[in-house]
Amino acid sequence: MNRRELLRATTLSSLGRLVDVRREISSTATPQYRPEYARKEVPPFQIVPYRGESYEDTVPDTLDLQERAELAIHGMTSITDPRCDYEIFWLADFFRNPPVMLHDFSDWCQNVEGIMEVLPLLRTATGSELNSEVDAIWMRTLLESIGSDGLCYIPLNGRPWGRIKTAGIDPVWKPDASVTWSGDPRISQVANACTSQRAIATMTVYYLRDHNSMWKATIEKMIDRLSQLTIEREDYCYFPAGSCEENAKINQRADMPVGSLWGCSWNSRTIQGLSQYFKVTGYEPARELAGKLARYTRYHGQIFDSQGRWLLDPEAKGRKLYPDIGGIYEVEGLQFGGHGHGHGIALVSLMEYAEACGDKDLQKYCKAAFEWALNPGAEYGVSRTVGWFPEWYLPGYQASESCIDGDMLALAVKLSRVGAGDYWDDIDRWIRNHFAEAQLLRPEPVYQLAQDQPHRSVNENETADRVPERSVGVWAGWASGNEWATWIGIQHCCTGNAPRALYYVWSEMVERRNDILRIHLLLNRASSWADVYSDLPFQGRVDVKMKQECKNLLLRAPEWVESNNPQVACRLNGTIRQPIWNGRYVAIENLRAGDRATLTFPVPVRTVQERIGAQTYTLVIKGNTVVSIEPPGNRMPLYASRTSFLENKEAPRRKVRRFVAETEVRW
Repeated sequence: MNRRELLRATTLSSLGRLVDVRREISSTATPQYRPEYARKEVPPFQIVPYRGESYEDTVPDTLDLQERAELAIHGMTSITDPRCDYEIFWLADFFRNPPVMLHDFSDWCQNVEGIMEVLPLLRTATGSELNSEVDAIWMRTLLESIGSDGLCYIPLNGRPWGRIKTAGIDPVWKPDASVTWSGDPRISQVANACTSQRAIATMTVYYLRDHNSMWKATIEKMIDRLSQLTIEREDYCYFPAGSCEENAKINQRADMPVGSLWGCSWNSRTIQGLSQYFKVTGYEPARELAGKLARYTRYHGQIFDSQGRWLLDPEAKGRKLYPDIGGIYEVEGLQFGGHGHGHGIALVSLMEYAEACGDKDLQKYCKAAFEWALNPGAEYGVSRTVGWFPEWYLPGYQASESCIDGDMLALAVKLSRVGAGDYWDDIDRWIRNHFAEAQLLRPEPVYQLAQDQPHRSVNENETADRVPERSVGVWAGWASGNEWATWIGIQHCCTGNAPRALYYVWSEMVERRNDILRIHLLLNRASSWADVYSDLPFQGRVDVKMKQECKNLLLRAPEWVESNNPQVACRLNGTIRQPIWNGRYVAIENLRAGDRATLTFPVPVRTVQERIGAQTYTLVIKGNTVVSIEPPGNRMPLYASRTSFLENKEAPRRKVRRFVAETEVRW
């Protein structure tokens, strides 16, 4: 057994133990905390089973996004606290002994960063029922959190950590249009556009699955209430800073928040949920409100300039200390940059609206802003080669946040989907490299890191219960170019944004339109139309087993393979076919169910130097896959288990459970 096989065996056996442990926790834990939700009773609903075809298959032992999605389900359902309605612990700190997870106000990431939204999407992709008791409780508590006015409220009472490090909710608007603060004991719960934006998206996913009119009525009441709370200015609108008590009123003279941090959080993020709901139902008030917020974001929010360049956040102007990863970053005179995810999620939201409404001009603008983020200047350390994007777009910043990694993948998928760009080569590089490495696959490295850290006692809002095991499947919060963790470890905003991008990629990588089946990525993938078997990066081979008749199968050649390359060979059921090139794709015509198409091509190895963050690295790359990095990481090194990609010329095989959903959610 080589090293990679040993690592895989360790990962899978560890995951098996985690499943048993987590189910034991779920079945034996007694609720201890009683959050004071906005309402006591909720309308009836059920979680519709994730129906589909499940079967065993033998596949190449290469990157499989369905497997990664199953790991993500494990992570997002295992970081929960069964003592408090499976509320997540929002942060995991590995730079202490023992490593802990902790609660504070930022547990609201469970809702506002999309963890609740992406869980049913990943179950659609995988059919996994792991820790399925979490789903029903999350949806019950979401409905319990919706107040009489229709907004989604965060309870502050009944959760001892509910007022620890509150952020983004002050001031709190009251029914008489006066304000107070989150520390006011008379305030029991708060809501704003940020708390409702992902609630809309989550309920829309469930509405697509069960068509329960209750979701639709709840969403539309929420949208109508949000529209009442805006401040109208010409052809745009905005929400003021802070949050609301139930039935609050807003002072129409309140200042307009700006910048990619809170300007985006209070306003731009809401566009995505509204646009998704409009796309599904055609509800006109959703489109109208999204359009006004889109104009705020593009023209007035001080987030992007007229060319799409990212504007430095007002909070960051001058000499700014970032204690998160240590160091002082000199930004005096810097005009462009700022918070990665703040800008990224605003841009994803604009793109969602542009797609839903067919706004070609806005799609073009989103592409320009995306291109700036890909090429802001060498000093920002962006790596388009591996898909590394800084938490803060500042010269020399050394840590990436998986939220912005997810945003950039989402933008690449959505721009490609509408034909505003072609970023499938970028997606292939990013998904195989930094994005794949940023997902935690084993608990052992966390224990190794923590054992050298200073001992600290565990506080009341923390737990040290099997934290590394329960974190398997989630994404890094602050990774460098060669280290999984540069500081703390995990912030679970990433556990919403990264898996959602994973779903976008999984969903769109195989596309059927009319009589044409396009395979955009040469990765393992099961679908109702065909199953894909990829030997990359071990060797240049991909097989497609047809399940339905297909007039044209289009396989995208890797970016290092030029069109009409004579080294590309095509076979159908073992018989040589002359490749027919259609741009970047090789076409195979007139396939029947049961046919097997095979494409082979060379896979070169090259060595490149790449600045990633604050440091220059030497990368050995086979095809699009990084197989080694120098200097290597020390604590939790990235790319440490990839030597077999060079050592072996054939991909090993393994047996897996494949799942094809009865109905996929195109999201």
